[in-house]
Amino acid sequence: QVEGVKMKKVIATTMAAFLVAQVASAISTSVDFASAYIFRGTTVNDGFVIQPGVEGEVAGLTVGAWANVDMDNVGDDQVSEIDLYVAKDLGSVAGWDISAGLCEYTYPGAAGDGETELSVSAAGSVSGFDLSVSAFADIAESSTPGYYEISTGGSTSLAGVAVDYGIATGYFDGADDDSTGLGYAAYSLSYDTGAGVVSATYIDEMDADIVAVDETVVLSFGMSL
Repeated sequence: QVEGVKMKKVIATTMAAFLVAQVASAISTSVDFASAYIFRGTTVNDGFVIQPGVEGEVAGLTVGAWANVDMDNVGDDQVSEIDLYVAKDLGSVAGWDISAGLCEYTYPGAAGDGETELSVSAAGSVSGFDLSVSAFADIAESSTPGYYEISTGGSTSLAGVAVDYGIATGYFDGADDDSTGLGYAAYSLSYDTGAGVVSATYIDEMDADIVAVDETVVLSFGMSL
């Protein structure tokens, strides 16, 4: 079983490297600097992190890689997470844009084998508001989704300054009632300085049994390179 998992990771890494190599001329890169790393409401790192990413297009697929570097943990496991993903636009249905994705989460230096997650998303407009609905399933554990996310966003003006806003909430479908329900809500404001985007996000813990929110406010600065 262990050898099979290792082989799966080797194949996934090799495929990602091959696909990225095919789109070297169309690659976009980015890097975020943040006061903490929050994933679906849960605090993963409560200190300063750097999160680089690379993405490209090949044969109608979006292929990319993303990493989290924990700057408070200097050592072999300072790079605490590396994700490899591929996504595909599936077209429109009744005015909603449908897409699907596959992500391989890996955790260098940590115990465990990571996870492989399949997602399906729909983006559209309801009563003039942009809305996105996504479902995620850890395919090693279940063929049905265990996490759902709903988000909206747009632009507005605060004191004459144009800013973007976003609102998201996550619904967890766990094994029992204590791990099922709305876990958190996230409210963000961001401003494009021209050199990069400054963001502030507030994480509201809705159910402490589902999501452990240790950091309620996250500040970040992101750049496209």
